[in-house]
Amino acid sequence: MANRMRCAVLCAVLTLICGAAAQPLGAFTWHLSGDRFVAKVAGQPGVDKWSQQPDAAFQQRYAEGYQAGVVDATQGRLWCAPRGMKPLEIDDRIWDELRGRAGSMPGNAAAELIALYVARFPCAAEKLPE
Repeated sequence: MANRMRCAVLCAVLTLICGAAAQPLGAFTWHLSGDRFVAKVAGQPGVDKWSQQPDAAFQQRYAEGYQAGVVDATQGRLWCAPRGMKPLEIDDRIWDELRGRAGSMPGNAAAELIALYVARFPCAAEKLPE
């Protein structure tokens, strides 16, 4: 009888602990603003891309991956890459424009990126999907 009582108490305690651990800690937004995107792409001031501290290098790779996702989702549908232009050239032009707008982009980074790509590299009317 004592064993059953201990087992029941242990099960109740474990259930409470697991239930408390499973509760959400709060809202976590994955929102990245245009300004934070620029800060991540820029990395450490005055340090080239390959000499960044580990955290700054991670932040740069994160921003580059974020941008690649936006590009993959929208290229050929919302904007079109010019023939013969390398992807890095396109990205560099977008980054230059973003740096010029730093501090004035509190909104969603994806929306900022898409707006820049669409304005800078529009698709010809006959290339737009229906």
